[in-house]
Amino acid sequence: MFSWKIYNWTKNHTPTNKTNLGIICYALLAGFSSLLINFAQAQPVENYPNRPITILIPMAAGGTTDILARIITPSLTEELGQPIVIDNKPGANGVIGEEQFARAKPDGYVIMMESTSIVINPSMGKLNYDPRKDFIPVTVIGSTPVVVVVNPKVPVNTLQELIDLAKKQPGKLNYSSWGNGSVGQFAGETLKISAKINLLHVPYKSTAQALTDVVAGQVDAMFPSVSLANQHLKSGKLRPLAIMSSKRSAMAPNIPTTAELGFPGMEIETWLGVFLPAKTPDAIVQRIYLSTQKILQKPSIRTQLEEQGFRIVGSSPAEFAKYYQAEISRYANIVKEANMKESD
Repeated sequence: MFSWKIYNWTKNHTPTNKTNLGIICYALLAGFSSLLINFAQAQPVENYPNRPITILIPMAAGGTTDILARIITPSLTEELGQPIVIDNKPGANGVIGEEQFARAKPDGYVIMMESTSIVINPSMGKLNYDPRKDFIPVTVIGSTPVVVVVNPKVPVNTLQELIDLAKKQPGKLNYSSWGNGSVGQFAGETLKISAKINLLHVPYKSTAQALTDVVAGQVDAMFPSVSLANQHLKSGKLRPLAIMSSKRSAMAPNIPTTAELGFPGMEIETWLGVFLPAKTPDAIVQRIYLSTQKILQKPSIRTQLEEQGFRIVGSSPAEFAKYYQAEISRYANIVKEANMKESD
């Protein structure tokens, strides 16, 4: 019927109108093609996942984020039924990896696991992506407090002794971090502001490099996560002075907190979250979220995370989204108050 009407219509019209008919037919075909494309795009949501998945980590191997990812990845592989490959893309405090992730297809086959650095970067310099809009916060897996450590050669045994020494030798003591704008730098700057001392910041390209030089005595101090510093604390290669938290760490219960030592506002922690690209279908977001929740209920996983100094969180996408936006604003205020700049 449809083809017969078109035939009769073309018999009674001029060539100009035939041209118009071609346009109409083209539009109909384009609309039909669009329906096919939309249908094809909808299929992966129902069948997700049906091929390997990549977890992008914007930090170097061996760091806190990398440690957590490698703990949960085997279980996540079992839960999703597909191989998962970890892809480390370090550089610029996570900016290089985050920028790459911002361009990823929103189909659930590239997941990002990132730390607190993601909420710091917007305040430290111009970005080619918008962390507020380009990422979907899925869940916070866990968090770990920061510990103030020094090389044993530094003649201090307490946080107060470090502060006193820094006041006697202003600008001579230094501390390392895994880059400008990192949580390690924010911890150092927070101590400087609270104690009114001057410490020289020495940024590195990775957490492992920064930690190695403190252990070797090339740098005086550092503010790593408890999970990262733990093995060096046990071996005596690093001397702990304080946990930058209001509560002691289960991993290192003998280390006093900054709150106990008279600095109640000096609290810095590294949280680690799962993200998906903006416009990822809700069904996939929920699949990843529910999968992580199942994993976090496993006694073996909980034990491994707690042994590494992580406090298990498991927030919902809505809870994480609210917290995520608030953290971006909080660190923006810290940057302003501390007069921190990208080149610091």
